[in-house]
Amino acid sequence: MLPTVESLFERLNGSEIRYCHWKSNWILEETLAGKTDIDLLVHRQDAPGFRRILQELGFRPAVEHGGAPFPSVEHHHALDSGGDLVHVHSYYRVMTGGSLAKNYHLPLEEMLLEDVERAGVVSIPSRGAELIVFVLRMSLKHTTLAELVLLKRQWTNVRHEAAWIDTDRAVAEAEALLPVWLPGFDQRLFSAALGALRAPASIGRRIVLGRRVRAELRPYARRGRFSAWLVEARAFAAKAMYRSRGSRKALTPAGGGAVVAFVGPEATGKSTIIAEVEGWLGAHFTVRRVHAGKPPSTLLTVVPNLLLPALRFLLPRHRSTAVTAEKVSRAEEQTRARPFGLLFGVRSVLLAHDRHALLTRAYATSANGEIVLSDRYPSVERMALDGAQLAFGDEPVAGGSVRRWLARAEARFYRDIPPPDLVVYVTAPLEVALERNRTRAKSESESYLLSRHARSSNLRFERVPVHTVETNRPFDEVMSDVRRVIWGAL
Repeated sequence: MLPTVESLFERLNGSEIRYCHWKSNWILEETLAGKTDIDLLVHRQDAPGFRRILQELGFRPAVEHGGAPFPSVEHHHALDSGGDLVHVHSYYRVMTGGSLAKNYHLPLEEMLLEDVERAGVVSIPSRGAELIVFVLRMSLKHTTLAELVLLKRQWTNVRHEAAWIDTDRAVAEAEALLPVWLPGFDQRLFSAALGALRAPASIGRRIVLGRRVRAELRPYARRGRFSAWLVEARAFAAKAMYRSRGSRKALTPAGGGAVVAFVGPEATGKSTIIAEVEGWLGAHFTVRRVHAGKPPSTLLTVVPNLLLPALRFLLPRHRSTAVTAEKVSRAEEQTRARPFGLLFGVRSVLLAHDRHALLTRAYATSANGEIVLSDRYPSVERMALDGAQLAFGDEPVAGGSVRRWLARAEARFYRDIPPPDLVVYVTAPLEVALERNRTRAKSESESYLLSRHARSSNLRFERVPVHTVETNRPFDEVMSDVRRVIWGAL
């Protein structure tokens, strides 16, 4: 059990707050280990005390992203000492009827809360009460195409839960509780729906029974059938979009999203860290990953960018790496810089335009609640990677008015890029980076790595929190440090 989870239940059990972990208790051990949400039903009158305990334990609220939140449902997260995010999914009413719309408020709160028992440190409802909720939940998931698609992915778990919860004692309890708490519900229909999950019956039979259950529960629906279908369709489309980007939850921290930039030299572990952070945050929040070093083309640049490989082959002396290497060499030797080539100048401006477009969208996305992870970010350091290449500050530009115009255009694009909320500066000693590069599946030349390392070792960011992460140590320590600083910035 995670320390944060243990502290939560110790506080709840030591108070007078009426609660229970009301569903999926067949995997309670995994839940307490932080591998899935903690689904708590809390008496509405005890909500203020419950929220106070969460706040004292460091939990922060989160909200549904891209749609209206479900009523009587809240999300809170806390960072455990081991780096895991603990997600408390709290309900003050039994809102169910599929995960996408939760279109039914079933008046079963008192039934679940009045006869709880302890499973270790956790209060859970009686097996019969949980069986009633399970059968109704699963039956309603058979009533729409979107829910059936999601149910197919979860069907193995549904079968396991049905086998765990379906005992003679639970059935007897459920038969006694159902007419008390849902007096209008057909007892024979409940038995048939339970049997269809137990066997299981054919998908067609389960759909028919699910629709009969839906009809029986119509008095408890929050919306009409068509309105609920529209909500479900929008939620399904949003869920598919989030999953395509690696996010499993449509949530955002209540304090809003953020742009987190990861910068630093080559072969320091930056890409590996970003991938780990994306998986860690994407399990709980909406996350988008961008690459400022290789921004996607815009309408203005799509054709020039398609021609770029051919131009690199035909004009190798005009490649960015060659031109930049010469500029760095002349700067180190303190010799007068030559006017930059017009092809290099145009390419630099177009690249600045694409970066500006990408990072401006990222900023807007974060303002709308998403967490954006950016691989690389423009720096104000002279001759730094991903920054202005044609001129620096107010220094004169040789070569005439066209080159001066290009330099001003590039500088304006970079100047107008919004700043990130946090910079994670990933670094490692040069000899470590060189050794890592040699063991890569796709290694770079040593001269290339030395040049990139030199240009990425003194990056500066104005008015932005910068946290330096030294990766020449155990990876678990590195990730613990990164998770702590990112969570502190959200």
